[in-house]
Amino acid sequence: MKTIHTFRLLMLGLILIGPVLVVNAQVSEDELIMYYSFNQDTINGTEVVDVSGNGNDGLIKGNDITSVSGMVGEALEFPGAATDYISVREHMYVDPFPALSIAVWVKAPGRGMISSWDRSEFFRFAVGDDVGGNNGTTFVAFDHCCPVHDWYGETDVADDEWHHLVAVFDGEEKRIYIDGELDASTDATTEMIGAGQSRFGFIGIGSEAAAFDAATGPTWAFVGLMDEYLMFHRPLSDDEISHLASGPSDPFADLTAVDPNGKLSTTWGNIKATK
Repeated sequence: MKTIHTFRLLMLGLILIGPVLVVNAQVSEDELIMYYSFNQDTINGTEVVDVSGNGNDGLIKGNDITSVSGMVGEALEFPGAATDYISVREHMYVDPFPALSIAVWVKAPGRGMISSWDRSEFFRFAVGDDVGGNNGTTFVAFDHCCPVHDWYGETDVADDEWHHLVAVFDGEEKRIYIDGELDASTDATTEMIGAGQSRFGFIGIGSEAAAFDAATGPTWAFVGLMDEYLMFHRPLSDDEISHLASGPSDPFADLTAVDPNGKLSTTWGNIKATK
């Protein structure tokens, strides 16, 4: 009886302490638009597979974008040439929309375009820019033209080191996060993003494309390494951003289960074996 009573107390303790072992909340897939992990198993020749399942695959342009070791698995290395970028299939903007989050790992030695659906029509996300003499801090333009609403972070990220960058627009505020921490915030000047001209997008160069794989511009291309590119049509929470910046191999994994050495089922088996 004493052994059974002790066993029951141990199990109750495990149930009670279990929830506190979860230190990070998973990232919700709600309103996920596209996810390029850039892992080798998602690169099929010149195609980058959108692992969100939404079919927004990318076409690799040029011959000098290469797969290298990344921050999470593999990354793509961009040479900084106007001929080398990714043209995003299917995902076209026409109508203004109310919320956006972009998250990505970059290792950039200088100015470079991360992604664009046209600065003067929808948005641009970059390290540095060509309009404000800014070569190192994160640059974002969330637009409801006109005028264009250019905006900058505070931290220089063009230092050839890995940084996790996030830009958020929620219709009330614009925020930039660097390595999981809020870097800059300001009031939004409009409740929506978009000026109404149809635009397709690019990763690694600017867009003026009214059709898939059409006109690029501006042509100052991304140079360096890029990994784990995600886009959502909602604002990411601080907890979600912190989790992404921790470098999870699967950003959407269920973290309600603790490490196998501490799982309830494993512990239960160990107790029964020694009972």
